[in-house]
Amino acid sequence: MNKLNNTVTALGNYKDIPTTLTSNTFVVNMIDGLKLTKSVDKKNWASGNLTYTIELENQTEDSYTNVIITDILNTSLINFIIGSVKINNIEATSEESSYDDKAHKLTISLNEVAAFSRNTVSFLVAKKT
Repeated sequence: MNKLNNTVTALGNYKDIPTTLTSNTFVVNMIDGLKLTKSVDKKNWASGNLTYTIELENQTEDSYTNVIITDILNTSLINFIIGSVKINNIEATSEESSYDDKAHKLTISLNEVAAFSRNTVSFLVAKKT
């Protein structure tokens, strides 16, 4: 894995004194072959539930392990449907999925996304009444 390190500097005058500022350094891991996407089953939603689908694709030679997916839901318009989370079309267990109602945060734990595979997570929301 390659790492991209980057900082930024600014040179100017502060009270007529030449001053150089340097930012913190950030590191970006350059990983080809891991992809995370989110989609929805309806573009226009009139009735019924809405299904969100999250796909985590691993097209690398190594497993992606101990994966935690976090999704913050906009609950001003929707309600998360408890018990609706599925991982690869199998109902998620309480160890695999949890929802924090106060933080509006859905958390999904995946033990592993094997090399050259894809895991699919889906869940339902309803319109806020």
